[in-house]
Amino acid sequence: MNRPRIAIDFRSLDHLSIGNGQYRYATDLIRGLAVLPTNSEFVVLGSQPAPVEEIAPVFQSCEHWRYESIPRLAGRGALYREQLRYQLFLRRLNIDLLHALHSFLPLFSPVTVVATVYDMMLELFPEYASAVRSREYRFLKFAFLRSARRAIAISQTTARDLHRLWNFPAERIDVVYLGPELPAGATDRRRSEPPVILSPYNLEPRKNLFRLLEALAQLRDSGRQFHLVLFGRAAVNDAREREFQARLDQLQLRPFTTLTGRISDAELARLYGSASVFVFPSLYEGFGLPVLEAMTAGACVVAHNESAMTEVVGDAGLLIDMRSVPAICDGIETALQPSGLGARAVERARTFSRERMAKETLAVYEKAVACGAN
Repeated sequence: MNRPRIAIDFRSLDHLSIGNGQYRYATDLIRGLAVLPTNSEFVVLGSQPAPVEEIAPVFQSCEHWRYESIPRLAGRGALYREQLRYQLFLRRLNIDLLHALHSFLPLFSPVTVVATVYDMMLELFPEYASAVRSREYRFLKFAFLRSARRAIAISQTTARDLHRLWNFPAERIDVVYLGPELPAGATDRRRSEPPVILSPYNLEPRKNLFRLLEALAQLRDSGRQFHLVLFGRAAVNDAREREFQARLDQLQLRPFTTLTGRISDAELARLYGSASVFVFPSLYEGFGLPVLEAMTAGACVVAHNESAMTEVVGDAGLLIDMRSVPAICDGIETALQPSGLGARAVERARTFSRERMAKETLAVYEKAVACGAN
């Protein structure tokens, strides 16, 4: 095969924004692949009439890259009509390999398929039980197990969960860590008084934010001064927000807490750079992109001692049991003491580069195409 033609399906993500981790992965991957020397041609499949702004320059400057718009179908029978149309489209474009980036895979694929798997949280937490029972999810699982020649897992945690929960062969799973291009923040975190404790505002139960609030209430009662800054606004609905506000009042933390709402990347970088401690209380992640963002800015990170956070943080932060309020208290107190964690975090964050992610992904493509040709 002289010049393999590779399609990257971005259609399920390109209605989002750079604040979404999977959108960021897709755009970073496309930009990273575009600058690598390769004999392949690339076709990016999108649902929009034109490519989103983060990747638009790729198609202006790279000779072997093109964009094709395939709007997603809606209405009765869309799940099945989409399958037929998609197969015809792949044949018309003479695609050799398809990289599925999100929630659609062809059931009867005329080409070799590689699929990225971010996490298996839907099958690990009871709050997602209805999603697992849905027709769309069951169809996706069936199509994945039938069509995917190789899976790209964004962490060893995801790879193990995929093998264990779906019985997908371990030898066909490649771990490729995320490698986003992240701006570095300021480094004046030790000067803030009272110290700033930074964390995402995400109200999914697995994100474990209430346990952090309980720990901070205990720290305050012990005499520790601090200011909690919660950035963003994820998984919020009226019931969850009412519960959060009530808990904030019950623990008497409102005077010590700021909610930023949604902010820009530049504003977030400044927060990471000026925070005394970054606490990520989540109990499960496929990767944990905010942890890497904080490490890039040299923040002292406190995260859970299980799941993919251990793979990202390594020895460059504090890994504790986020189910334990005393452990969170101790972790924050330790992180507030002078140490070399910030410098180690920056050094470790550099290893998660976009170039490495793109090269390792390209190697997966080449492996899958070679297997498909045999």
